[in-house]
Amino acid sequence: MAAACLLAVACAQAPLADMETARAAMERAAAADGVARAPELCAAAHSALARAEAEVHVQSRRRFWSRDYTEAARLAYTARLAAEICAFRAAAVRARQRAGALSTVQDLETSIPRVADLARHARDEVVASDILNAEIALGEARSAVEKQQYERAREASKRGLAHLAEAVTDINRIIDDFNSGPRRIVWTKWVKATLDESARTGEAVILVDKLRRELHLFRRQEEIVSYPVDLGVAGVASKTHAGDDATPEGRYRITEIRGPGQTHYYRALMIDYPNAEDRSRFRRLKRVGQVSSDQEIGSLIEIHGQGGRSQDWTKGCVALDNDDMDDLVPKVHLGTAVTIVGTIPDETLP
Repeated sequence: MAAACLLAVACAQAPLADMETARAAMERAAAADGVARAPELCAAAHSALARAEAEVHVQSRRRFWSRDYTEAARLAYTARLAAEICAFRAAAVRARQRAGALSTVQDLETSIPRVADLARHARDEVVASDILNAEIALGEARSAVEKQQYERAREASKRGLAHLAEAVTDINRIIDDFNSGPRRIVWTKWVKATLDESARTGEAVILVDKLRRELHLFRRQEEIVSYPVDLGVAGVASKTHAGDDATPEGRYRITEIRGPGQTHYYRALMIDYPNAEDRSRFRRLKRVGQVSSDQEIGSLIEIHGQGGRSQDWTKGCVALDNDDMDDLVPKVHLGTAVTIVGTIPDETLP
């Protein structure tokens, strides 16, 4: 073999090109975290390259005419192929993991605001905690994506989605409990009486559904229009006294219509809260100690503008977007019935 190599210059030359190509491929594989993403292929490439380098070192210590790089060339060629495959496989796995991570992160990003919007219908500390944990998980996932830690990003996103699933389960439970509560009978009676009045008089009437955050305008059993609304900070809670930031429930009338410049909230429909039923209930709550003796019943409940914020922020009023107020006001008048309920029972609607 040595004599043959004296005639073949290639035998006396180290396979530097293949080894350099193999090293470059290994660097690409390392950048793609090949040890984790293609461990067997990268381990084989690393081993072949190490043996090739060792063989080159052995041959380089021999005299020129006795050097034989045949085995080194074979090992370098093997190392180059293995390293190229390792780099390609690692990059492919990384791309697949990145796509999967970005998909789950996107799912979490789009799901959080949807569940947060649902949570408006069921104010609850456990639900709020689940949504907060989902937001924290989203932050972890985004950070992991920036660091190219795609599996960690995917795990964080899945954890966030699990928190949202728990929140939705709790929201459904709370809404079911709310719909089946004892006040449903009262709400059914109020809604039916209000719609019967419209059928009898031909006048438009307003129904406010606190749970769904909607204001409906009906005439003669037919819905004319519906608007999304914002409520008091207390959400669907029943109003008991002044300062509780809860939107009252009951049957009311429009007592005053205020235009731009006449109210702090663009336009306003004043209603007659508290009415006789509210006052009677307030006295009853005081007698049983659910309202302290120094509390007042409150007043100045309106349907007003500057809403459309998709959150409950008022002091107990019902807020619409200004454009919706412009659309609503011409459809009503002094004395128009306004019935506010926790939720409109489905069986009461035509």
